[in-house]
Amino acid sequence: MAEPVRPSGSKLLKVLPEVFQVAADTSSPLQALLAVAEDMHEPVRQVLDRIHTVPDPGRAPSSLIPFLSRWVDLDWLTLPGPAAGAGSGSIPVASAIPISRQRDLIAAAAQLSARRGTVDGLTRFLHLATGVPGFDVESVPGAFHIRVLVPAEAGGQLELIRRIVKGMKPAHVTDEVQVRGMNGDDA
Repeated sequence: MAEPVRPSGSKLLKVLPEVFQVAADTSSPLQALLAVAEDMHEPVRQVLDRIHTVPDPGRAPSSLIPFLSRWVDLDWLTLPGPAAGAGSGSIPVASAIPISRQRDLIAAAAQLSARRGTVDGLTRFLHLATGVPGFDVESVPGAFHIRVLVPAEAGGQLELIRRIVKGMKPAHVTDEVQVRGMNGDDA
């Protein structure tokens, strides 16, 4: 006995019991019901087909970037509000950091977290967040104090830089942020 021909393209028909599969060959109402069900499931299927892109900061939709930043404990930097610390109301920080840089920070979050509290970790974080290389961190001898030297190209992002320094330095260390070429510093 030859296998009956099934209505083509129906993904739902494949998961229905055999009695429905056989009936779908000749039943116009069942074929119409399957077509409606297929149309209703299509938006969900499209989301599920690209679900693997959700945790990937390079491929996730821009609307998910704040959500991903929360997953990797960067929401203090990208989301303005009370959790951001004192003085956070002056600029909306999420808009101060372009989405592409937020994606880079999220992708590098594990390495940044491993180096949190170190000079290398702070300079890498500042470079990724601002897109400007050349930050230097000097330790003041005999004191728990650091001086962050900011390249002149990043001078317009001082509030963001201060926020990053406060968030990434050890809690017992005081800090100051200086733009190179200002305050007599030409280093």
